[in-house]
Amino acid sequence: MKKYISLIAITLLFGLTAFQCEQKRDCCVPPVCSEIHTLKGKWRLTGYENNSNGQMENDPEPDGKGVIFTFDDNSKEGSISGHTFVNEVSGSYTLGEGCSFKVLIFGGTKVGEPVDFSRKAWLKSDVNGYYQIVGGTLKIGFAGSQEMMVFKKI
Repeated sequence: MKKYISLIAITLLFGLTAFQCEQKRDCCVPPVCSEIHTLKGKWRLTGYENNSNGQMENDPEPDGKGVIFTFDDNSKEGSISGHTFVNEVSGSYTLGEGCSFKVLIFGGTKVGEPVDFSRKAWLKSDVNGYYQIVGGTLKIGFAGSQEMMVFKKI
């Protein structure tokens, strides 16, 4: 008798969950990787998020010059300009399927960065990357990296 009651309870629970999913129409579908298919905009690096534990390494000088990148694209290819704490930077990239992108060229002036935070801000060329934009937050990661760069739109 207990087996039957358990079976009926599990069936009801599953049935209610499936009905709820049918009503919402979005609970069974994974979220989109980004609201838009472009990196376009001016972005300030606010930190690095560890992929495995979610811990953040925040900008040590949030009111200082900081790391600012401006992306400009046509949803297929684009250019990067901006600065780290002490260097001017520029480059180019292409956008791919599923919020993927590839930095084709990235470089700039060669002054030694005073802190590790801005030293890590140099984008990797010729490595597959991915991005996510939700609201005013842009996250960029690269294949094989343990961290994602987290930017706020300015």
